[in-house]
Amino acid sequence: MKSSLAILAFGWALLSGLLAEEAAIPVVTPEQAAQYEGKVVTVKGKVDGQRTAASGTTFLNFGGRHPNQIFSCRAFGEKFPGGVPACEGKTVEVTGTIKMFDGKPSLDLSGPDKLKVLESEPAVQTPAP
Repeated sequence: MKSSLAILAFGWALLSGLLAEEAAIPVVTPEQAAQYEGKVVTVKGKVDGQRTAASGTTFLNFGGRHPNQIFSCRAFGEKFPGGVPACEGKTVEVTGTIKMFDGKPSLDLSGPDKLKVLESEPAVQTPAP
């Protein structure tokens, strides 16, 4: 009985640690991404440009269109068998390890679960005078 409780307690502690680690991934803006080089983060921002190369790799650019973007991510075709959804003009969250490429922060998406398309931001209405 005691060994069963010990195993159960160990399993609970392990699961709690894994959940806490997953919840600890910071959410940052494209402008902040370079500060997290080498770290796993979720970058939340508006996609200003999306392009799929002949190789099947899709590029998402934030903070400007290529080559003026401030952050980008790549989705390799073989990791997205259903294709990458249309993201241009939408706010998305992408999760992965930040690395620098040509002096700009970027990340590679490891699969569809690392790309979340959020609802388009509602238009801000100007109050009537």
